[in-house]
Amino acid sequence: MNERRELESILTGEEYTAYRKEPGFSLWDWLLEQLRWLLNALFPSLKPGEGTISLLAVLIVLALTAFIVWLTWLLLSRRGRGGRHRSGDWLHPNEESRSWRHYAELGDRLGAEGNWRDGIRAVFLALLFYLEESGALRVEAWKTNREYLDELSQAGSPHASSLKEAMALFERVWYGRLEGSEELFGEIRALFAAVSAAGEEGRN
Repeated sequence: MNERRELESILTGEEYTAYRKEPGFSLWDWLLEQLRWLLNALFPSLKPGEGTISLLAVLIVLALTAFIVWLTWLLLSRRGRGGRHRSGDWLHPNEESRSWRHYAELGDRLGAEGNWRDGIRAVFLALLFYLEESGALRVEAWKTNREYLDELSQAGSPHASSLKEAMALFERVWYGRLEGSEELFGEIRALFAAVSAAGEEGRN
């Protein structure tokens, strides 16, 4: 009797039952099984070996990894340093060649129509292109707003603070949840007017 109990104790012990436990879920085995099922469905006459299926699974995993890396890079590349979007996100095709007068007039027209959001964008572009005409920066679709500020600093322009303020207002309206309004349009319009007035005084 004692021997029987001892045997039962051994058989129910952790060291022995560990070998009797069913294996847990394996993502790799599941992938191989799904791939095997797919190949059988697409090519019933094809009987690939385990090595071929494993190789295909590895290639699929590598392809998915490469796609995720590419997608991540694409999303990050649309943002500049400090989380700023690039100009190409809000510049329409061929807008790099427009003049500041065009956008100033467009902004006034949109403002008169009560289209505050697009009006703020137009005035912000007028400010950028005005600074470009003055030689303080160069508008490019690939540049970030932060890079425009760096250019102004390098050029020794006194309008860096005005651009920074206009940039913050524009980004909150264009990318954020701040709704455009007559007051905000007036603020960015006043910033542009101050910069352009100072530029005209400098020319005279």
